[in-house]
Amino acid sequence: MQSELNLSSPTPEQLKVWRTFLETSFALIDILDDELQAGGELNLRWYDVLVQLEEAEHPVRMNELANRILASKSGLTRVIDRMEEAGLVERQRPPDDRRAIEVVITPKGDQALQAARRVHRNGIHEHFARHLSDKDLAALGKALAGVHDHVRPLRPGRVSG
Repeated sequence: MQSELNLSSPTPEQLKVWRTFLETSFALIDILDDELQAGGELNLRWYDVLVQLEEAEHPVRMNELANRILASKSGLTRVIDRMEEAGLVERQRPPDDRRAIEVVITPKGDQALQAARRVHRNGIHEHFARHLSDKDLAALGKALAGVHDHVRPLRPGRVSG
């Protein structure tokens, strides 16, 4: 069985870079989430849902939304419940398939998204982009593209491609 698996261990340098990447990623998520909450009624998870709905440009079925969001799909129904109570999204049943549930962004949700987008993009600039030169950003984008292409289809319960 072990001969079938590649049990290579990362080098000390790979582990150091991995740890820096992981710590930075989690810190940025925490910081951006905190800033969104301080700036209005959205947290990062709600912001992600609204962005996905906006980008879809059509009602999104719950199972498709679960595959689109960046955060864990666990508890998505409760998230949508709370967002619906806040008036940010609305559930609909399509006339051609009454078993399905689609989610759409409401005008209030769109307003909240636009306000949060300013806070979020400022945070991205302040805590990430301004610390990288154009050359650094290009190199980081190129370096992460290969990893992204490898891990995206492996992420459990997510859309591949």
